[in-house]
Order: sequence, then structure tokens, then C-alpha cells
Amino acid sequence: MIAHPLTLCGRFVRLEPLEPEHIAPLMAIAQATPEAFVYTSTPVTEAQRDTYFDKAFSDRERGEAYPFVIKAAERVIGTSRYADIRWQHRHCELGYTWLDSRYQGGGANVESKYLMLKYLFEEQGFLRVQLHTDARNLRSQEAIRRLGAVYEGVLRRHMVAKDGFVRDTMVFAITDLDWPSVKAQLAARLEVKLAALHLNASAG
Repeated sequence: MIAHPLTLCGRFVRLEPLEPEHIAPLMAIAQATPEAFVYTSTPVTEAQRDTYFDKAFSDRERGEAYPFVIKAAERVIGTSRYADIRWQHRHCELGYTWLDSRYQGGGANVESKYLMLKYLFEEQGFLRVQLHTDARNLRSQEAIRRLGAVYEGVLRRHMVAKDGFVRDTMVFAITDLDWPSVKAQLAARLEVKLAALHLNASAG
């Protein structure tokens, strides 16, 4: 089981347990650019907000999920989650990730995933981590592939999305056997992001 509270710290971001006080800043992010979250479960209305966060907290209480808030320099910039945790089989889904658009393309998402995967494989001894996305969400699919996840197939007519569309779900996964190479790849990407950050700071 995950010992609560769990905090994961990197050089770009800090992941802390999601709490009720984080809801307002997260909703501000979602409502600032709702068009960016059309193909995701990210809440943009009050009704969606209540359903989304109630599930996050109730699933955590049952040990079936562990939601994080993502912070950069103490500022809330997004969220991500371990979901559908199957302790007996040592696997889960990594998802429900959304970021402030100002932090997309930087090191925040890569490092968040690196920290979350590292904890699962190296601290919890997990065998498998799945990542799902709407088949319409090409940007998300590309981001998942760049993590080093392997495409495993499509779940046809899998879910009713928040817009009422019956979506197909693309399934990707990283296993414990994949992790050493995925870890090295993500670490290399982070070094590039960090070098670019230092270069920009020097130029400024």
C-alpha cells in the first residue's frame, strides 16, 4: 500500500497528495483553456468538478487510486494520478494528467511521469503500468509514445466521454522489464530540458 502522505520531488516539480484546497487552482487551469481538454476527463463545469474530485478522494480512501497535485515553485500547475490500482497483481493505470498550458512542453510532464513510474517500479515492485487515451487525442498518444510506452491495442466503444461521445480507448503500457530503458530515456530527456532551462536563464 502507499503510505499516505506520499510526496515525490524532482528538479522541476514536486508532487503532493491532492487535497480539497487544490481544487480551486486546478479548476482555474481547466477553465482557462477548456478546448485543450476536450478529449479528456478533465472537469470544466461545476458538475464535472464534483464528480471528478469526489471519485479521486473516494478511490484513494479505498486504496484504489492515489491522486497528486503537481507544483512548480509552490504553484499548482496540474495533477496526475495512480488509478485502478490492483495490488494483488502489482499493476495500475497512470493517468488523469493535466497541466497548465504554460508548463506544457517543458520538463514538468516528463519529470512527473519519471517520478511516478520510478516510485511504482523501484519502491512498490510493480510489474506493469498502463496509460490510456481517447483514440481522437493524437497529441496525448504521441506524448505517451515518447515516454517509451508500448502500444498494446484499442478497446473499441470503451467509454462514454464527458461530451457524450462513445470513445475508443488506446492502451499503452510500460512493464518492469521495460523500465530500465525507459528510465534512461526519460533521464536523458530531463537533462536536455534542464540544460535548456539553464541556457534561457543565462540569456535572460
